[in-house]
Amino acid sequence: MNTATDPDKIRTQAEAFASALELGAVVVDRVVEWADAIIEREDHPHWSICELATCGREYPPDVANRLRKVPGVPDIAASKVLVLQMLRDSLTRDPRCASQIAHCLFDLATADEIADPELKGLAWWAWDALDLADAGMIQETRADVVDRMLSALSSVASDGVGPWLTLRCS
Repeated sequence: MNTATDPDKIRTQAEAFASALELGAVVVDRVVEWADAIIEREDHPHWSICELATCGREYPPDVANRLRKVPGVPDIAASKVLVLQMLRDSLTRDPRCASQIAHCLFDLATADEIADPELKGLAWWAWDALDLADAGMIQETRADVVDRMLSALSSVASDGVGPWLTLRCS
């Protein structure tokens, strides 16, 4: 039975992982898990995926470079949505990651990588708002800020992403 996946979809996922590694939004172990899942699912996985499955001890920038060598044509817009889904799903699973996710959103906004005006505004606000809420210096609580982050991320990110896009808080 051939369970081959469209190489462009795999390349789009690889691009999302490369971007997430550059943001510090995922750890290399997640890339290895993703590659292992592809190897398990595919009849004949590309050699670049097999190499990614063995890169657990490599530095994130080196892994990002390997991810960008996966064959196929990435859908850059879809890869950006995958990164936002990763952030949303991680915040849903563990609200303690809020500061790390807010930092990632801030970095994306600074690089002008966020097109949605609501999410971009939130990205400029959330990181400081979390600190101010923790200090009791604004009306919103940390939970209120997290809820606003989730709402903004949910409005931009569509459903259907697997658990391989989970951020691991440090």
